[in-house]
Amino acid sequence: MSDLMLLAEKSKALTRSKKEERFTAQSALTREGKEEVFRLRYDVYVAEQEKAYPEADHRKRLLFDGLDPDADIIAVKTTKGDIVGTVRANWFDSATTYARYSELFRVESILGIDRRYISVCSRLAASPEHRHIRVRELLFESIYEHGLDRNTRLCFATCAPILLRMFSKYGFREFVAPIEDPVVGTLHRTLLVLDDVAHLERVRSPFLEIAKARRIGVEPRSRLANIFAEYERAKNLDRVVRRSELMEQR
Repeated sequence: MSDLMLLAEKSKALTRSKKEERFTAQSALTREGKEEVFRLRYDVYVAEQEKAYPEADHRKRLLFDGLDPDADIIAVKTTKGDIVGTVRANWFDSATTYARYSELFRVESILGIDRRYISVCSRLAASPEHRHIRVRELLFESIYEHGLDRNTRLCFATCAPILLRMFSKYGFREFVAPIEDPVVGTLHRTLLVLDDVAHLERVRSPFLEIAKARRIGVEPRSRLANIFAEYERAKNLDRVVRRSELMEQR
C-alpha cells in the first residue's frame, strides 16, 4: 500500500473514531471531578489564552474562585470518563454572586423577579480537541435544562467578541454596552430570557426544541422588552452621532 493510501486509511479511521465518540453531561460532581474541571479551566484560560487570573493556582495548575462553592458546575465527559468541557451557573440569591455581579449586570433594574430565579453562567471551557458542535451543544443545552429545573427565568453571561455570534444564536441578547475587563479585555454583557419562546423561534435557537418539549409558555414582561429596545436605540443613536462627526471632519 502506498504512503498516500495509508494516510487516507488512517484519516478515515480517525474520522470514524470521532464519529463513534460519545459524550455525556453531568452536574453532580465529586471532589475529584471538580478538581479536573478546575484543571481544564486553567489549561484553557491561563495556559492557552495566557490570561492573568489573580485567583489561578499556578503550582497545582487549577483555576477556581469564591463563586465555585455556590455554583452548579456542568461537566461534559467522554466514554472514558475524561472531562473535556465545562460551564457553571450561579444564582443571585447567593450573597457572593450578588456582590460579584449585581452592578455588572444592573440586576436592580430587573423588577418583579425573585433573585432565586436569576442566574449567571460563566467559566465556559472545552479542551482544544473537543471544540466541536456536540460538546458545545451539550454544554449549552445542559445548562439551559438545569436552569429550567430550577425555575430560572433569566440568565446573564459575558462573552468575548469572537463568541457573541454563537451566544446570540442560542438566544442571548446584549442589553448594555460592552465593558473592558482588566484580565480578558472586551466583554459583551448578554441576557437570556429562558421562556421567551418567541425570541427563541426568531433566532432559531437550539433551546427551542427543549422549551417546546417542556411546554414553556410566554409571559408578557414589558420591562424586559424595554431593556433590549433601549439598548438598540442607544446603539443606533451612537451610529448616527459617529456618522455626523465623520461628516463634519470632512
